[in-house]
Amino acid sequence: MGAFPFRYLGLPLFNARITQDMYQPLLDKIKARIMNWANHCLSYAGKALLVNSVIFGLHNFWGASVLLPKGIAKRIIKLCKDFFWGVAEGTRRHVFLKWQLLCSPKLEGGIGIKEVLSWNCAQMMKWVWKLFHRPHCIWAKWISTYVLKGACVWDAQQTVSNSWYWNNVLKMKNLLLEIAGSPSQALLLLDACTVQTRYSTDTMYGHIRARRQKVYWAPLIHGKGCNPKHSVTGVMVMQDGLPTVDKLISRGMCFVNRCALCERSCEDIPHLFFNCEFSKQVLNAVGSWVLMPLESFSLDSLMQAVLPTRSNVMVHTSLLATIYYLWKERNDRIFKGSKSTVETLSIVIRKVVTLRLYGSTFS
Repeated sequence: MGAFPFRYLGLPLFNARITQDMYQPLLDKIKARIMNWANHCLSYAGKALLVNSVIFGLHNFWGASVLLPKGIAKRIIKLCKDFFWGVAEGTRRHVFLKWQLLCSPKLEGGIGIKEVLSWNCAQMMKWVWKLFHRPHCIWAKWISTYVLKGACVWDAQQTVSNSWYWNNVLKMKNLLLEIAGSPSQALLLLDACTVQTRYSTDTMYGHIRARRQKVYWAPLIHGKGCNPKHSVTGVMVMQDGLPTVDKLISRGMCFVNRCALCERSCEDIPHLFFNCEFSKQVLNAVGSWVLMPLESFSLDSLMQAVLPTRSNVMVHTSLLATIYYLWKERNDRIFKGSKSTVETLSIVIRKVVTLRLYGSTFS
């Protein structure tokens, strides 16, 4: 297969296999960005935003033209995971949520980070789409005339004589057949990924990625008016992903299992946010302000109680803000030695919610 069409399209020459060393500049750029951000105090929401925009944009440029080797994709994922969870002295902190779960859409219990391998496959599927929806472009004509030579693309197989790039396109063709089940269904899927005569990578990504069941609490946590920091903390609580003392002990770390808020019971997520006397008092103070239904103090009962009031933005925004500031108060007591009273904390929560809903910035 000749190299002229790729040079014409501004793509690299793919007659020889691309080695992993050629992707080192991409890895160096990602690592440099992460090192620049590592010294800043960023919340999980801020880190997720940077991973999903800046780092995603770097490998997105390469992934639009080539199928990234799995080794390179895994190294990119590792850099993103280390940055998101935090790196201390070259060792990654203990992780309590799988990266695949965080890469799920918000409605499925994740925080919407794009998964590198699946997104790269969705990007490369564009070349299969072009064979059917852009048959008159130079690349499609070259494939039809000099590679397929009139044969059907569905019958084309990967061979040693093919170029490395064309074999990667055929991999995407096989993946498309595996997802759709038959050539006719594959054509319907390609048609569904056509939005206003353009290829939609996001639509194809939705078919390639691993799907999970939708969670009932997603509209509350990611609803209108919610602060991103509060939303990500809410996801961590609902997915049992916060590093509470009971989890740290289970990982072999030496701690006294005692709640930092009430200093009486053992600390886990249900106790810390819903059964602790300090938390109950804060929830009651905030609940009486926004008329939040508080018949019982448990994770599911609170979410089920607030679910009918989804149209009331102040109710679920206040609940998320309360969860976030209870977690912050717990960390302040452990790492800073500072304590806030129930009245002080409830006043802060009310100010944050009020200024958030009125479009102001609270510092």
